[in-house]
Amino acid sequence: MIRIEMMEWEEMSMDIVLSRILKYLNGCLDNDHMYKVGLFVVHHYVEMEDYSLDKMLQVGHFTKAEVLDFCQHLGFSTYEEFQDELIADYMLRVSQIRARMLGISSEQLLEQLDSSYSKEELVKELEQICELIFKNKRVILIGALYPMSIAVEFQTDFITFGKEVIQYHHFIDDFQFQKDDVVIFVSATGRTLHDYLKESANQNISDAQIVLMTQNIKYKKKNDLGANYVIQVPGRFDGIQFNYQIMMMFDILRIRYYQKYYI
Repeated sequence: MIRIEMMEWEEMSMDIVLSRILKYLNGCLDNDHMYKVGLFVVHHYVEMEDYSLDKMLQVGHFTKAEVLDFCQHLGFSTYEEFQDELIADYMLRVSQIRARMLGISSEQLLEQLDSSYSKEELVKELEQICELIFKNKRVILIGALYPMSIAVEFQTDFITFGKEVIQYHHFIDDFQFQKDDVVIFVSATGRTLHDYLKESANQNISDAQIVLMTQNIKYKKKNDLGANYVIQVPGRFDGIQFNYQIMMMFDILRIRYYQKYYI
């Protein structure tokens, strides 16, 4: 019975407005008004009930045509229809998360990890990452397509928790990292972080708190990449296994954050 209910929740969640917005934002190629309106909604997601169309135009510096174009692309004929659906979906998502978290513990997932170092140490590190996210305003995800696809549930839940979580895109020339940003960089080898740090130097990436999730034990022993935290994902050096381990890491972060900072 519980399994059937959970499947029903999952089927309902597939069509929530936030999921559709994230699907667009994460795959976007242009920094146009559609992208900017979508970012605004993600940034103000838990407050959207308070944003009339006029207030959104004023605060976001959008034109009415731009906002309505965004709404119509999502299948809504008016902003009010979009807003009502967004609020209803937020309540649904909160209920869904609550139902999913009943009777679940991060320890169950930790037992499934192929630990290559102390689980106690790993738990402590994940607790630090949760606290880091709690104390800062924005989370920025950087990585290859598959790990970023795995991170979408993490992204959706944390936005529901009130945190702005976005994926980094190279095409946004005026993007700036901030001191209250947490950058979660996912790289199996860890080598690409060095290139990103050089490429993004003019975007002040060094101001942000950087978390590297890698399978390369080298950077656990000697962190010379500039990351503030290094999570060495347990297991053999294998692309398929790495993705499964990353998925569990994101799930553990969701569970521990919910239980400590949200409820």
